[in-house]
Amino acid sequence: MDFLQMVLLIEYGLYAALALVGAGMVIWAMADAVRRPASTFENHSRQTKSTWLLILGAALIFGLGSAALTVLYGGRIGLFGLAAIVAAGVYLAGPKREFQTWSY
Repeated sequence: MDFLQMVLLIEYGLYAALALVGAGMVIWAMADAVRRPASTFENHSRQTKSTWLLILGAALIFGLGSAALTVLYGGRIGLFGLAAIVAAGVYLAGPKREFQTWSY
């Protein structure tokens, strides 16, 4: 194995790991949003539960699709995969943290 093949293998591994971590983030955000009652969103968030479920549902489709393409075909995450990771990150850093602050 020459140097270039080793570098490409490491690059593929990093992209695949990032795609899988991103897919895990999206799954975690969606599972958290599904299990919370709608009244929690109304009291402590600017968006309703159905809005977050719509955003995270689209993120789930694009995130899992991007992760599957990245792992199976050795591509890169792409714009839609990155947008899915950002949407999950916004939910986990914003409303989820706000819910934990107000939970007793």
